[in-house]
Amino acid sequence: MRSKTQQIFERLNKGSFLSVDSIDADEKHLYDEIEENYAEYEAYFQELGIQLVGGDGYYYFARNQEAKQTIEQKLQSFAQWIDILDFLKTYDIAFSTGFHFSATHIIERIKLDLELRDKARKLFRKQNTNQEIIEKLIDELTNIGFAELIDEEDGTYKVTSAFRYAEEMVNLITIFNEEDTSEL
Repeated sequence: MRSKTQQIFERLNKGSFLSVDSIDADEKHLYDEIEENYAEYEAYFQELGIQLVGGDGYYYFARNQEAKQTIEQKLQSFAQWIDILDFLKTYDIAFSTGFHFSATHIIERIKLDLELRDKARKLFRKQNTNQEIIEKLIDELTNIGFAELIDEEDGTYKVTSAFRYAEEMVNLITIFNEEDTSEL
């Protein structure tokens, strides 16, 4: 267990996820290591004030103590992910775990779909072109572990199980809002 602990910590401490369906052999091995020794890792990281959380095919860290971010920063970050999910589901309603996509195809769809183009422009205001926006989007998805490059030649990516985390968070908001408005 000890030999993999540092690697797991370094990966998850960046805010990334480990997914069951990762094509990266090292990440898959780390996921399997946690899966086989979850109780030990959970206890170890708990001592450090970090909560090891497992979802449906993924693991990530949640801090037990209040993070350095302000609530406003957290809300802004979360709002950004809501916009990203909205964009991706507009691009293709089936965009979820196991889905394959390429930057080229998304850019082609943006050119043809006015609604998608408007949503893309709102994602990352500092990027000027559709190409820059989609490159930034893919960087965000891959850096956090929500997608992985599976074919470098044609630029195909696969959505990992960790993407469920973002979907579940948005579903919680939807459920909460529906419960809130039903009482009015």
